[in-house]
Amino acid sequence: MTKRPLDLFLGSYKRPEKLTAMIESVRDTGYPARICVAAGDLATVEVCERYRGLVHAVYNTEVNTRIGCTAPLNHVYKSLVRRDALFCTDDCLFAPDALDIAMDTLYRTFPDGDGVVGLKQENIPGGYDLAFPLMGRAFLDRFAPAHSGKDIFFPGYFHLYNDAEIGLTIKCLGNWVFEPRATIRHFHPAHGGTLDATHSHGLTHHAHDESLWRARRAAGTLWGLDDSSAIAAT
Repeated sequence: MTKRPLDLFLGSYKRPEKLTAMIESVRDTGYPARICVAAGDLATVEVCERYRGLVHAVYNTEVNTRIGCTAPLNHVYKSLVRRDALFCTDDCLFAPDALDIAMDTLYRTFPDGDGVVGLKQENIPGGYDLAFPLMGRAFLDRFAPAHSGKDIFFPGYFHLYNDAEIGLTIKCLGNWVFEPRATIRHFHPAHGGTLDATHSHGLTHHAHDESLWRARRAAGTLWGLDDSSAIAAT
């Protein structure tokens, strides 16, 4: 059976070793995927150039690193072709069968592609179930069509909580499942990973992002939903 092509999109800033390992883990799955990177420094661009056959879109946002990761992520998302897409990070490694399992689950559960599959962070007990969402093409066409110019993440966040908000949005929409057999290892500093420039950069704006997150939840607001008042009590 021919496998459906898949886009993975992420941002990367000053951690070329982690990005290299992540790219190679995707390559080793053997899945027909392309990786679209919002690159925040020249070392990251150089890594992407070494894997040119797999990394098909690179945007050098070096001069705008002060605006954080959300803006580059929205920028690279709009470069995607119209296909299924998985949001991930450069400090994760995919299990060899993770993409096959996730894509099979997506189309067995949502034959029209209008749904989302959450991958499991195998090294993080109780890890956030939509931290790494695989979003079907029909879901994206309805929620945030890449070709429309719409941002997929709320642009007010600097670094933190943009993924949390889209995860909560997906839960409110209801078209999602968690697939524990599709696993990744996420090397977050809170769970044994090293604190690096990306994390340090984000932490400088933690208070802003957390305040925005709390205010938006209290107001019952979610990016991409016309009526999300139900979240105020969650």
